[in-house]
Amino acid sequence: MEKTSFELAPVPPYNFHLQWKFFHSPREPQPEIYCNGLWKRAFKLGNTLLPVTVASTGTVEKPKLTVTAFSQLSAEQKKALADKITDIFRLKENLSEVYAFMEKYETLRRIKRELYGLKPPGIGATIFEGIVRVILQQQISLKVAYVITGALVKKFGEKVQINGETFYDFPPPQKLAKADENELRKCKLSRQKARYVKEFASAVAQGYDLEKLKEMSNEDVIEELTKFNGVGIWTAELVLIAVLGRMEVCVPNDLGARKAVSHFYFGGRLQPGDVVRRFMERWGKFKGWVIYYLLCAYNLELLKDETKPF
Repeated sequence: MEKTSFELAPVPPYNFHLQWKFFHSPREPQPEIYCNGLWKRAFKLGNTLLPVTVASTGTVEKPKLTVTAFSQLSAEQKKALADKITDIFRLKENLSEVYAFMEKYETLRRIKRELYGLKPPGIGATIFEGIVRVILQQQISLKVAYVITGALVKKFGEKVQINGETFYDFPPPQKLAKADENELRKCKLSRQKARYVKEFASAVAQGYDLEKLKEMSNEDVIEELTKFNGVGIWTAELVLIAVLGRMEVCVPNDLGARKAVSHFYFGGRLQPGDVVRRFMERWGKFKGWVIYYLLCAYNLELLKDETKPF
């Protein structure tokens, strides 16, 4: 079997394991699966469905990723794949300015040291994939969202098998636009979400240009996205952060963000979104980073609690 392997060098520090420790599914394809230190999914490059794995072969201070594609790649395909991996893994993000800011505050300093090298992964290999995945996460737990997304990917996504392993790509807009609503419901989508996904996919399939969002201001992106049925402020703000990489933005009405801020700064008393929004302003352009670190630190404490003996 032909393979093409190459290395990528993230801007240090970078901790591959931490990046996928908190928000991933080891079994349900999102379409990516991260399990036992190996990340895998399929990418559609032109007309080629390409199975790919990514593994860490470096250290936090001298990070290195080895990308393996199970195919012979042209120079153009190799560059396109490298660009996608770099974008999803946020490999060019430089943490030095963020860390200098976090060092000023006792709580953030402690969390930074515990989660040193953590970079939030992007959601999706395309803006379309990212937005649909965020819509699926609305008002449910991430565990449930992973199950729903996995079912959608298995039913409507393209797949390829290598050595008995299945690699999935996310369903294209044309496929979801034509999907029968009842078939979407079989993937555990609510009736409303099935309709939202179909309507959004139809708009993109008919030529709506999502790439233009990259050039818009945060305010304009929110205004543009909330024109779609099923996309509110929470969804638009999460798209800004997790899909477009705008880490100066936060999602104060997110329950996870509220729990994390309340845990570290309000003695565990759950605060409403407006209080959290005002509180976050002290972190300025770093608030998206700070919230992500607080979320992961909060989840880390929950994981530690789960391992304590009764």
